[in-house]
Amino acid sequence: MTLLLDIINGLNKFLGFLDISPKYSNRAYTLLSILPTIYILRIVYGLWVNQNYLQLVIYSLVFIGLVYFIILNFFYYFLDKNLKGDITQFFVKYLPDDAFNIQNEHPKKEKKVFKQAKEIPVEFTEDYQLKLVENIQALIDGKELNIRDLTKEEGFLLDENTLYPYYYVKQLTPETYQLQIGRNYRELETIGTIHQNEPLKPIGLFIVGGDFVKDGVRYHEPYRLKFLAKTEETATRTRRSKK
Repeated sequence: MTLLLDIINGLNKFLGFLDISPKYSNRAYTLLSILPTIYILRIVYGLWVNQNYLQLVIYSLVFIGLVYFIILNFFYYFLDKNLKGDITQFFVKYLPDDAFNIQNEHPKKEKKVFKQAKEIPVEFTEDYQLKLVENIQALIDGKELNIRDLTKEEGFLLDENTLYPYYYVKQLTPETYQLQIGRNYRELETIGTIHQNEPLKPIGLFIVGGDFVKDGVRYHEPYRLKFLAKTEETATRTRRSKK
């Protein structure tokens, strides 16, 4: 077991040193996770032979859980698909954003930058994050998004509150809007719907998450989008000042 952990730790450090895209690093981590899963299967077999049924049940549940997440990651990172039985979507939907986003560790800074703004809820399509990852990687490759060299400094690959460069808010009805993104303004795709009673005054669409390094360890947080608009009070004050 110690040898297996040493091998996994060594491979993990090696992948951390490589400056590769999140897509391929996550593929590598998915394949790497097969090693401990096979080892757990070996333990399960030994417990079955020795008729130690209590520990057999516990290790069998661990094995099933590992296989489940390997399958999820394989479909997500290799086939760009989300399975219907993906329980992680439940946590993303119902837990607060702060539970997944360490960029919110400095809320005072964000409030200072966007003092007169509020985040607008967006009903995103089911697989919008897959399209978002593809677009962000294409924009990074095209040097349209500035990135941090994670081999030299800690933090997120993309700076906090990085503006998504190509987006459009299309009004369908007085209270309904479509949010579209793309790699340029010629190839925009709808990724969500906004319902807003008062007139919408967009400030920007910002990228949250991605690869980051903390305490010398490289992690990955799913990308998401944060849509900010002027508050009704701010919009009213702006109209009055113009008069």
